[in-house]
Amino acid sequence: MPVTFVSSNIFCYIYIPSDFILPIQTRSTHEIHNFLKLVSCLFTELPQCKCFTLGGWTQWFDIDNPSGTGDWELLTDLRSENPGKICDNPTDIEAVTLSGQSVAEAGEKIYKYDTTSGFVCRNEDQLDRRCNDYKVRFSCPPDVCKEVCWTNWYNRDRPSGTGDWETLSDLQKQYPGQICAEPLYIEAVTVPDETPAILSGDNILFYSPTKGFVCRNQDQKSGFCKDYKVRFGCYCSKVA
Repeated sequence: MPVTFVSSNIFCYIYIPSDFILPIQTRSTHEIHNFLKLVSCLFTELPQCKCFTLGGWTQWFDIDNPSGTGDWELLTDLRSENPGKICDNPTDIEAVTLSGQSVAEAGEKIYKYDTTSGFVCRNEDQLDRRCNDYKVRFSCPPDVCKEVCWTNWYNRDRPSGTGDWETLSDLQKQYPGQICAEPLYIEAVTVPDETPAILSGDNILFYSPTKGFVCRNQDQKSGFCKDYKVRFGCYCSKVA
């Protein structure tokens, strides 16, 4: 699982799965170097650092077996059956038998074994006319992931009724084309002092990029919510 860092001019997020950190000795020098680069970016280049994803190995793939003409683990076929799971330009490929033997240990003649074509072992090239069954994986380079952009601020409701209802569905109807279909982030602040919702002292019913924001008057000790405005974070290409 990759490490991902996303920042805006207000705040930032860094997602570091525990299986990356522990045990660190199992990580390659390449991965550790890029992790340190990410941390350096976080603390020294925050305004310029938008999003960064560490490269690494994909999962193992095994879409064929040698029951026909051989074991054909072609990159084009692997991508077709596993959309989005293999990067555009792999830097390395590894193949092992299902029992865990490397290609060298298996001792078979391999027809193709590269990051452009994938892996092919043909039965006709073997002395016993039968390949082992192999699985493959690919190494992907570090890459800059899609930048996150923020929408305008929206304030369609006031707490004079049952509360402040800034739901995503209502906002998308009221402001067609201005908010992406599936936002990644949401931010809500009070009006006019712009206190973050989580620090406002109100009990919030929901606060979600896929649902929006709702504060109900009935949930407050004072009987009334504060007035809020919201905005959403989307991939830049999906923000009008």
